[in-house]
Amino acid sequence: MFYYHKIKTINNEEYLYLYLDNYFEFSKEFITKKDKVKKRSLRKRINDYIKTHKIKFKGRKVHIIAGGLILFSVILGNTYYNYEVNDYRDSNYQYVESMDNLLNTTVLDEEIEEKITKEIKDKVKGVEKENVVDDNKTEVKRETVKPKTEVPKEKVIVENPKIVKTVPKVKKEVEVIPEETGIKINLIRSSGTIKIDLEDYVIGVVGAEMPASFNIEALKAQAIAARTYALKRRTENKQLTDTDSHQIYKDNNALKAQWGGSYNTYYNKIKKAVTNTKGEYIAYNGYYIDALYHSTSNGKTEDPINVWGGAFPYLKSVDSHWDKNAASYERTTTIPVSSFSSTLGIDVTADTPIEIISKTTGDRVNKIQIGDNTYLGIDIRDLFGLRSADFDITLEGDNIIFAMRGYGHGVGMSQYGANGMAKEGRNYKSILKHYYPNTTILIEDQLLK
Repeated sequence: MFYYHKIKTINNEEYLYLYLDNYFEFSKEFITKKDKVKKRSLRKRINDYIKTHKIKFKGRKVHIIAGGLILFSVILGNTYYNYEVNDYRDSNYQYVESMDNLLNTTVLDEEIEEKITKEIKDKVKGVEKENVVDDNKTEVKRETVKPKTEVPKEKVIVENPKIVKTVPKVKKEVEVIPEETGIKINLIRSSGTIKIDLEDYVIGVVGAEMPASFNIEALKAQAIAARTYALKRRTENKQLTDTDSHQIYKDNNALKAQWGGSYNTYYNKIKKAVTNTKGEYIAYNGYYIDALYHSTSNGKTEDPINVWGGAFPYLKSVDSHWDKNAASYERTTTIPVSSFSSTLGIDVTADTPIEIISKTTGDRVNKIQIGDNTYLGIDIRDLFGLRSADFDITLEGDNIIFAMRGYGHGVGMSQYGANGMAKEGRNYKSILKHYYPNTTILIEDQLLK
């Protein structure tokens, strides 16, 4: 049936071209002299050819070629041949195009056709054509079995204009391959780097970063902030991890473990927030901003110059009094004086002076004096893992007591503040404009194609 094959890679996908013997006639059944009826399906013939020739074919599409034309294509499901264990497996195939459609649209490109034609000529040169025989080497009569029901036929001219074949019209079953749309994110995880659709990524970030019980408008604001953060890093070719070094991301399995029986309710709520804001991002002068955010402020957000030393026109200290109503607004932590002393590298006693010298624009500790040394508030926060740089510090016996307000670096949007605004009836656009002044919300057209 097939006398030659060729594998070609197109758009990183392998295609197998099988060339029909000119003597082969299509028929549902093949009548032999010895056997009454012996069925040999096209599927079996393709599989036998791949197995016999040990073709290392990793693709799924097989094109059947005759006279330089693709007669039709076959999709092989999970077909493969394991040469190590001599194990051949196959699955169902389906016809994806018929000849009457492909003749006008699918012809081998000239370069491939010329190359393949030359290879075929070299291979069959000097070889005498033989009659088609079955597996028992018995000559087969070439008879065409008429279909049981009359099917309209149409004439198709191939290669030699003097030869006309009639091909029955068949129901077309065209494989529908969804076009890849939207933006993909390269995400570094502990198990390796994955490529994920941006909107799916945002769902995983919102689920991990903000309580799903929050108001839907706060979730929308979080979705846009997370999307903007990812788009900016992607545009600047910077890495993006799933940790709090960037944005925490959790896949569905992790979210199921986090939410338990509330998974469906919370997932659908967050998906709605993400879908309803699809493509939207925060911009300053038409470009993505650094959409920083934190859990809870101390009543004001912080100017980034007091945290990292940089200044941005859209990251300024703004009021966030809603945070004071959060259950987690105030916390205390106790550290033994011995640990406190060893961490700072000084000897702290009951007589050691401890005094806050100055505050930042966001009412957090700017400078603090401990003994003869002066420290930045953010350094003390980092050294002792404090929830916030807004703290009071006291020495009580053998312990240092920190009383803290807020949670996080304090820059950008406060998540609890956003939820407080949403509870008052403010929508996500109003929330974002409050926490990121001088910005606008734009739509990424590429995401909406």
